[in-house]
Amino acid sequence: MERKVVTEEIEWTLKTYCRDCFVCEAFKKDYGKNYAQSFCNRDCSIGRRLQMLGESLSSKRVEG
Repeated sequence: MERKVVTEEIEWTLKTYCRDCFVCEAFKKDYGKNYAQSFCNRDCSIGRRLQMLGESLSSKRVEG
């Protein structure tokens, strides 16, 4: 996968799913930013997908 395609997919995913995420906003309000971010990274399927895409950017599989 090309680097540009991966970064575009990350951008699209963030814009589509994360920008107005009511779960994240509720956790920020109730428990704070660190808890909300931890939830997104650990428990959210979209967050796990973003992590996978980010890891693919740092791997040698992605062409510049």
